[in-house]
Amino acid sequence: MDTSVKAKKTYAKQEISISLSPLVIMSITDHYTRLRYITESIDAKVYGVLLGQQHGKSIKILNTFETTYDEETKTIDKSFVTRRSESFSKLFPDFEIMGWYTTCTKDSENTITSDEQAIGSQFEVFRENPLFLKMNVDIKKRQQQATDVIAIFENNKTLLQFIIEPTETERIALDDAKKDISSTKDKSQLSVNLITTLNSIKLLRKNVSSLINIIKNVPEIRKNHEIIRLFASICNRLPLVSDKAAYSDELFTEYSDTVLINQLGVLNKAIEQIQEFNSHKAMKNIDEIFG
Repeated sequence: MDTSVKAKKTYAKQEISISLSPLVIMSITDHYTRLRYITESIDAKVYGVLLGQQHGKSIKILNTFETTYDEETKTIDKSFVTRRSESFSKLFPDFEIMGWYTTCTKDSENTITSDEQAIGSQFEVFRENPLFLKMNVDIKKRQQQATDVIAIFENNKTLLQFIIEPTETERIALDDAKKDISSTKDKSQLSVNLITTLNSIKLLRKNVSSLINIIKNVPEIRKNHEIIRLFASICNRLPLVSDKAAYSDELFTEYSDTVLINQLGVLNKAIEQIQEFNSHKAMKNIDEIFG
């Protein structure tokens, strides 16, 4: 009979702080969904590696990759984990292996089985105290919050507190994807902010043009020194563009730099996907991918 170690419901006192990226939750869920339909079993169990950063007592779990598990020998493919982690380190030098993850449907996410303890011990070759993330993917719990179906352990026994915190890039992307039809007419909050800024610039340009026309067409205004000083004060607050051609070149250069950065981001993502494809292609069959 399989013995298990039950974690205390009350979190242990901890000195470290752990933040979990939403990308990790999405990746684990996607991993389980694909394996579920391949095996045609809702009790499919997936395994993978947690990647992140640690600065002092602050730990950030930022990404994952899938790994294989041999049900007969009860072992993970350590050489595969090493190759994949090295590939990630080339793209993300600051990332390191933080631990591993799995899913469950029958047992509780707050329970560590003996098999899971054995797997956790195997990850000690990559990290002295690997973290263990366990997600309950039971369909009955899908309406609950992520923090209620996920547990993170240390040393295969200590239940740790954590928060779900997106990175700055994820926060912008999620904000742009979120729609608020009642207030923004099917536009994201980011789009609304950009439109507001654009409208403000147009209004400023219109007002400045009106002031210029007044000075040109009303001679009495040009003789009033108090009004002219007020106009001069307003003009001094505006950015000075002495050379329109030079300004256009500078603006185009800044725009080109922005486009280049975006293209580099897309290129890095494509390289990562190619490396992942090559790693999977090197395996003999689909069973070696999913264990």
